[in-house]
Amino acid sequence: APAALAGSLTASGHLTGRWPNLSSDGELHGTALRMQAVAVRQANGRWRLGSSDNAALDGTLVLDGVDAGGRALDRIEAQVSGTARVHRAELRVVSALLPPEWTDALAARPPGSGASASAAAASTATASAPGATAPRATASAPSTVPAARSSARSVVTVVAEGGLVDVGGQRAGGWRGMVREAVARSVGTPTRIWLEARDVRGSVVWAGAPIRVAVDPGHAEVLGATLRWSRIAWQQGEGNAAARLEAQADVDAIAVAPILQALQPGFGWGGDLRVGARLKVESAASVGVDMVIERASGDLTVTDEISTQRLGLSDLRLGVAAAGGVWHFTAAAAGATLGVLSAAVTARTAPSATWPAADTPLEGVSELRVDNLGTWGSWLTPGWRLGGRLHANASFGGRFGAPQYTGHVEGAAISVRNFLEGVNVTDGTVQIALRGSTAHIETFTAKGGAGTLRLEGDAAFDEAATAQLRLALDRFELLSRVDRRIVASGTSSLRLETRTLALDGTFKVDEGLVDFTRSDAPTLGSDVEVVRRPKAPPPPAAVAQAQAPVPVTATPQRAIRLDLRVDMGEKLQVRGRGLDAGLRGVLHLTSPNGRLAVNGTLQAAEGTYQAYGQKLGIDRGVLAFTGPVENPRLDIEATRPNLDVRVGVTVTGTALNPRIRLFSAPELSDIDKLSWLVLGRASATTGGADTALLQQAALALLSGEGPGVTDRLIRSIGLDEVSVRQSQGAVKDTIVSLGKQISKRWYVGYERGLNTTLGTWQLIYRVAQRVTVRAEAGSDNAVDVIWTWRWK
Repeated sequence: APAALAGSLTASGHLTGRWPNLSSDGELHGTALRMQAVAVRQANGRWRLGSSDNAALDGTLVLDGVDAGGRALDRIEAQVSGTARVHRAELRVVSALLPPEWTDALAARPPGSGASASAAAASTATASAPGATAPRATASAPSTVPAARSSARSVVTVVAEGGLVDVGGQRAGGWRGMVREAVARSVGTPTRIWLEARDVRGSVVWAGAPIRVAVDPGHAEVLGATLRWSRIAWQQGEGNAAARLEAQADVDAIAVAPILQALQPGFGWGGDLRVGARLKVESAASVGVDMVIERASGDLTVTDEISTQRLGLSDLRLGVAAAGGVWHFTAAAAGATLGVLSAAVTARTAPSATWPAADTPLEGVSELRVDNLGTWGSWLTPGWRLGGRLHANASFGGRFGAPQYTGHVEGAAISVRNFLEGVNVTDGTVQIALRGSTAHIETFTAKGGAGTLRLEGDAAFDEAATAQLRLALDRFELLSRVDRRIVASGTSSLRLETRTLALDGTFKVDEGLVDFTRSDAPTLGSDVEVVRRPKAPPPPAAVAQAQAPVPVTATPQRAIRLDLRVDMGEKLQVRGRGLDAGLRGVLHLTSPNGRLAVNGTLQAAEGTYQAYGQKLGIDRGVLAFTGPVENPRLDIEATRPNLDVRVGVTVTGTALNPRIRLFSAPELSDIDKLSWLVLGRASATTGGADTALLQQAALALLSGEGPGVTDRLIRSIGLDEVSVRQSQGAVKDTIVSLGKQISKRWYVGYERGLNTTLGTWQLIYRVAQRVTVRAEAGSDNAVDVIWTWRWK
């Protein structure tokens, strides 16, 4: 056999009788069959038939594991019974192939409807069929839609009844009958009915050329809509003549809002808009088409974070008409809030062409006027909103496969917002000139906070699309969240080509706050596996084809060339993980070999670091980037202020492998370092304060990555220090201290013993590391000058 054939096929049969009355019966079996691009894992069939009209007719064919050009079918069953004059035929196909995911919204039925009930019953009945996957109850986590669709199977069932008829005196010159049932549905999750038709009558005539097919008036449910036809007729072409088709049908008006809600559950669609359609097609010497999809009644509403608004639709229409080789495409939409859209395009081609070719000349005009862009944001993800006005007018030219536009686009009061992400761009102005296959941005400005954004450039839409854009920011507020605020200035240029995207520029952060005090949302550990409903095993034919070597065509990826310099400025503040400091420095962002690389040094300025329950002042904080953005080198030193001994914490190493240790000057033992750091005095004088040390350590552990309960309380009342200690001497007294660091050198505090009637106010000024001036007023009035000298 040629290379296009493979497998084994065995058939045996008997032929008996006397001509012209003959009868035959037999069976066939096939394994691993392949013909061209069609493969069948296993085939079984049997037949019993006769040449007379009333002879018994009985046949069955079952194909398992069918693969037709990469489209895998689990099982195909065909059966016919009766006689040539009166018989019944059934076809059943089970497959993992499903319509596109967006059709789920169209085919969805309300709970309890007849369609849903029949689908549920059908799923129960078909679950036990070979090749079908039965849904079963499992205690698993909720699955996403794609995961659910992967476990579903589509089932197509066709049941027909009829028989051969005599035509024009010719015996058995045609077939006349009825399609008792034609249903295409999914079994499993989700359960959907894609097509359902019942009691559709028709005929096929082959007595004398040409072959003719006619379908009587009827109706069918297609993707949740009712399709009604008054005429469908097809006739085979003779000689060089093309086939002739005549069809006329209508689609009952359907509600649009439920479909949009299913497609975009977070957008806020509503309303009672209903849309219908009609179609008329004639194909003889020339093709004639008249198709219209239009609003029947009702309106749409959109609900966002602010209010609910109606589109105020008064017109919605899409039409296609063809006669004598001239094709007209029209579109119109009008609404009080939506605005106005109108377009008319004409394409001239051969009268017999069933569709304009790519090189067909085009001509036409269009106009768009949108009063509120918020109602046109259906392509945006939930949470993002548009606003403003847009006006565009253009004339069409070029070819059907490569149209060209000449016109102008203008926009005013354009806004883009996302409250959750902190994006709020307002007062946008756009003016774009369309020049055939190119576009020139004459004006593109917007405001973010008190700053502005300006964009200009050109783009070409030929076979190789290119663009050159220039962006300028002037104190533009990129983010305005409570915990993330970035105001930036700078310029950049973008060059987009077929295989290259180049971005270079310089930006400076004028103001900024990045607060990651609160930890991220909890996530599952890396050793946790969520078990969902198991997927049905693919048919062996599909597995065999998947394992076979397939030529792979490499798709060239667009190379990214990045050259950005970002200056952190003088007003960028970072908070979180115990850090509260300004961030200064310049970073250089590049993309060698397509991977992001960062080079530069960032320094912390005038900051504090929370450690061991104390707020330490950062004397040195350096993050050095030498390529990988996720693992900079660390060089951080933080000390506790207002002490006679310099003691603190150093952090070195890298972000992925930091090394933290205590240090002091002069060098002290570890217990003394910890005592000075936590209590502010040497361990030899603590006495019973060891309990306080344990309390401070416990609070530091409980604080985790964010501030503890004590820190949050102190911050809420505007203080920097709240402590409790015991006095020295024979009679112990509990002393409560409150303090506020006014600046780097000035400190104000208040102390009071629980057993005393008066407290003491303190004003401390640190002249140098070893010289301090302290003024007290209250129970003790004094001015002290303290000079510290230490020796080993």
